[in-house]
Amino acid sequence: MGQSKQLLKIKGNQTLIERSILAAKTSASKHITVVLGANALRIQKVLSKQTTGINIVINKQWEKGMGSTLSVGLQYLLEQELNLDALIISVSDQPYLSNIVFDQLIEQYLLTQKPIICADYGHRLGVPALLDKQFFPQLLSLQADEGARGIIRSNRTLVASIPFLKGAIDLDTPQAYQAYLEDQSHLKD
Repeated sequence: MGQSKQLLKIKGNQTLIERSILAAKTSASKHITVVLGANALRIQKVLSKQTTGINIVINKQWEKGMGSTLSVGLQYLLEQELNLDALIISVSDQPYLSNIVFDQLIEQYLLTQKPIICADYGHRLGVPALLDKQFFPQLLSLQADEGARGIIRSNRTLVASIPFLKGAIDLDTPQAYQAYLEDQSHLKD
């Protein structure tokens, strides 16, 4: 991206990470934890007003990838002795993320009793994803840039999903960000 994508402005003066936090805070989710890595101090300054009701954890080994970030966040939550039944994994580069997506993950988990609930982009499954505590040991032992995708793929019969077609839109490149901004400008007309 050439810059911290979490701090990209997407709606008025709102950043991507603020949007993600607001979605989590206004959902039925509890014990919200944000794991920061690169540019952590800069991001924390922007978040200083939004930190009420959330925990911020720094992954000092963020360059190792998503697996280390997930492990650091889950380890922090487990150290709090919260008796977690499940964990929702989310990223901050999905501009269309809302509290509804989080709530649908939780509802589907309770309704289907499936231990993995994923967002369905229409052509593939992705995040946000909810994983039952039975997968916590696997999440804690993730290596490098694995993320939870391997766990989901190897347990496909245990997966249910919720529709989130716009979840496929993430702002990983300057071109994707520009396309998003152009799409938003048409909505204002």
